[in-house]
Amino acid sequence: MIRRLAALAGLPLLAVTFAFGNASPAAAEGDLSPVMVVLDSSGSMIARDVGGSGTRMDAAKRAVGSMIDGLPAQAPVGLAIYGAGTGSSGSAKAAGCRDVRVVQPVKPVDKAAIKRAVNATKPSGYTPIGQSLRIAAAQLPAEGQRSIVLVSDGEDTCAPPQPCDVAKELSKQGVDLHVHAIGFRVDAKARAQLACIAQTTGGTYHDAADADSLLGVLGRVTDRALRHYEPTGQPIAGTADPVTAPTMTPGQYLDTLNPVEERFYAADVKAGETVYFAATAIFPRGNPRDIEVVDIRITGPGGADCYRSERELNTRARVDGGALTTVLSWNGTVPGSSKPKACSVPGKYVFKVTRDAKDGTDRVPLELQLRIEPPVTGSLGEPAQTGLVEFAQEPSGAVRTVHGGGSFNEATTLPGSGRYGETIYNGEELFYRVNLDWGQGLAYRVAYGGVPGAATTNIRTGLFSPVRSDIKYDTTAYTGSTTTLPSNGKPIATPRTAYLNRNASDAVLRKSSIDGWYYLVVKVGSAIGDHPAGGVPVTIDLAVAGDKVAGPEYGVSTGGTPGTTPTPTTSTPSAASTPSGSETTAAQGPGGDTKPAADETSSSLPWIILGAVLLLLIVAIAVLVLILRRRKPAAPPTYPNVPGQGWTNRP
Repeated sequence: MIRRLAALAGLPLLAVTFAFGNASPAAAEGDLSPVMVVLDSSGSMIARDVGGSGTRMDAAKRAVGSMIDGLPAQAPVGLAIYGAGTGSSGSAKAAGCRDVRVVQPVKPVDKAAIKRAVNATKPSGYTPIGQSLRIAAAQLPAEGQRSIVLVSDGEDTCAPPQPCDVAKELSKQGVDLHVHAIGFRVDAKARAQLACIAQTTGGTYHDAADADSLLGVLGRVTDRALRHYEPTGQPIAGTADPVTAPTMTPGQYLDTLNPVEERFYAADVKAGETVYFAATAIFPRGNPRDIEVVDIRITGPGGADCYRSERELNTRARVDGGALTTVLSWNGTVPGSSKPKACSVPGKYVFKVTRDAKDGTDRVPLELQLRIEPPVTGSLGEPAQTGLVEFAQEPSGAVRTVHGGGSFNEATTLPGSGRYGETIYNGEELFYRVNLDWGQGLAYRVAYGGVPGAATTNIRTGLFSPVRSDIKYDTTAYTGSTTTLPSNGKPIATPRTAYLNRNASDAVLRKSSIDGWYYLVVKVGSAIGDHPAGGVPVTIDLAVAGDKVAGPEYGVSTGGTPGTTPTPTTSTPSAASTPSGSETTAAQGPGGDTKPAADETSSSLPWIILGAVLLLLIVAIAVLVLILRRRKPAAPPTYPNVPGQGWTNRP
């Protein structure tokens, strides 16, 4: 026992785990973007709905009621109505063109109040579309993803201002303000006007030919507008000169980037550290270019060329918009790495980020993440894995309803093995996350349900690591028939996470070398022209396998230029381990397993401290005995004292 305690006491008294710097406060998972709905109540809405039993206004009231009922309780939705407060005579025009009433400002939706206000509305007046857009925009936050959903059965009758001119004004407020327009039984001239509004602001236009189609399309468009990518991070301004690049500490930052800029950012790297630098560009729908590329290059101390770059591209940037992430990792200062000599020393490293386009002035939000892994000073943890997680059995049981987030920052947590489902609309890209401890892996697949008559579009799913590295993805065409991704029948999967996975030649194994949040992204591409309302139902079958085991033993970074030591956000896992195999399976059933929170720990630190305390106590007792022996030479009668032999001469 004493030998074991002495060995424990010889270990470092502080173990620092892989710590990512804390990002700036992100939106809560599943958070929704604010939306202002603008409803037409002009005199033309009193016309009978073709094929319906009431007026166009009756159809609009049913559509709004259905849309409101389907909203999440905390959805930040407001409502404005125009054309209900005046008549439509010539003498009423001046007042009618100012007649835009905010029924509810943007706040967590009050469903009952909105439905009461809409049901009490009587169509009677003019159609001040341009003015209503200005008033609706004023109800929304000044920045961040936000949308207006406009429903109209005709063109503006109050211009000026011309609605398209107002749309241009709104577009100058940022690429993250969109207007989605719905034309309810409109003619060609009104359709062109509404489509211009949507196109100018990067929104979408939809036709609704009758009450049933309006009922479906309003809910679909509003739900879609709620779930945009919300850029998050501490503001930072990259420079055009690498010498003056701002020095980042671990965390998440937010900048903007146009197609012809080079933006430089710096980080101090100490001996033995591994750096992960991620750049996520967020493109609006209606982006000017069909293809976008985000490129990252790294240089070392003194501007040394490290001969390393990474790039990712989006080939549907104009149609779908969405997020594009590129990640560059660097371990040049880790012993044993084969990097250029000038880039294997501690010091200041600079990252250059470009969109790699030839022209243009449009700016897009750019999320930046810097994550630093301390050197490993003890055990490397489990052996490297050679196989991927699989389903132990075919998924079965109830499907749990979820509501995916619009970004990495707002990704909805999937708590463990199980079946999850929701409806995704054309043009949406939704994010979910799964926490994997050391020794755990996952497997999943996505089934897209059949929608008769759906327009042909692309579907895609992808898996990302905790540093946003794209592990694996699959994509195919969707034509309205039930389709499963991956299309080869095998799930997208990781091995059990292990530090030593990073040395694998296979990219999927190599990128599963970090514990933390893994991200599942599910997407349905935009459809050209009209398409059935209601979206596409999807089901995610998820298996999480493996027990939590001991991970690598991290130390404190030393050497190099002064910098900020990352603050630990997780603790060293317990020493419990399971054998490494070529294949891991997970039980699959309804409900899934509830995983512990990411900061739950089981550490050897208490044993280390106890060993040190006991060892010090033993030393103190020995010193005390020696002192007493010198003061009292006589030994106890049962243990006679033999000079020079002390306590070793017991009978």
